Amino acid sequence: MKGRELALFGVSLVAGLTGGFSLRRKKKPQPSESPLFYVGTWQFVDPHNQRRHRLEISPNLDVQIDNHQLQVSVKNLNDQQLTFQDKFGYHLTIHANEHQPISFFDEADDCTYAMKPLASTDQPS
Repeated sequence: MKGRELALFGVSLVAGLTGGFSLRRKKKPQPSESPLFYVGTWQFVDPHNQRRHRLEISPNLDVQIDNHQLQVSVKNLNDQQLTFQDKFGYHLTIHANEHQPISFFDEADDCTYAMKPLASTDQPS
């Protein structure tokens, strides 16, 4: 009888330990596919003339560059990129890491621009 109780105790102990470890494992946070992830005011530098520009994405996904509204429609949205298409058929694709948008590709200019958040004291030239 003692051998059976000891075996049952051992099995219970192993089951309890393995179950406890699975409960303690932290789940990786899933990136958001929310459009709000892309919302904000960003700054980028044109490599051709070194001018700073301002890119703004509103909560309803309107896009402005240097306070000029772009006529775009959303073509793709996921945790790694947001793609717009302009009225001429060109794509503007914003790439993101797990924290924020980091760059965008402008198909019309065939150029990729690094983006960073625009601080309240920064003003594009």
